Amino acid sequence: MSAAPTYEFPGGVRVPLPMRYRLGLDLGKVSDYSALAIVEERPERCVENFGQATVAPVWGEDPDYALPWLTRWPLMTAYGDIAAAVAGLVADLAGRPATEVRLLVDATGVGVAVVEILLAQPAIRALTPRDGFCAVTITAGDATTTGYETAQGGGYRTYHVPKKELVGAAQMALQRRKLHVAEQLAEAATLTAELRNFEVRLTQAAHAVYNAREGQHDDLVLAVALALWGARQRPSVSWQFNYRR
Repeated sequence: MSAAPTYEFPGGVRVPLPMRYRLGLDLGKVSDYSALAIVEERPERCVENFGQATVAPVWGEDPDYALPWLTRWPLMTAYGDIAAAVAGLVADLAGRPATEVRLLVDATGVGVAVVEILLAQPAIRALTPRDGFCAVTITAGDATTTGYETAQGGGYRTYHVPKKELVGAAQMALQRRKLHVAEQLAEAATLTAELRNFEVRLTQAAHAVYNAREGQHDDLVLAVALALWGARQRPSVSWQFNYRR
């Protein structure tokens, strides 16, 4: 990840630029890859309060996003190793001034045990008080629902989200050029290929089913989709970013 950006006041005074980071983690089973995407959102503008000598961000209603990080682990990588790697990134981002970090994990096929492996990492567990850790179950339905689960050391937000909604978030962002993929990402070409290989089938009951074509993978697409979908969901806990000059 690049260094934390700053906001410059007239006269050259710099303060940390408030940033939002959404991490999408798609956890694969035995024959599937696991992948992580990080989506970055900058404020539309910052407002300076001269009376209190503070600066606060104004977030856009239809922002652009950057994709500075996209990685895929080799097949058979242990969940514990993945959890440790993700925790390192979370610690780096959450340790920066003026950042809001949220991790969205695809818990569809891996179950509560793997969620607990992630939450065993202190950096990840530290996200839970601010609604920053979310376990997402991907469904074939039409409605999104939310809940709350208790766990050792705290609870976490849960979502049941239709797959068409997740994939649609990624496709629309790319089609509208709202997602800017860093050119140096090694997996950028693979992500493009996965998007091309995604297909929509209609069942006999006239339900749309979204999946990669037979023999293809969709882990990068789902990781990016989780992060982008999460970027549109505002945490229930308010985050304040006021920094004195």
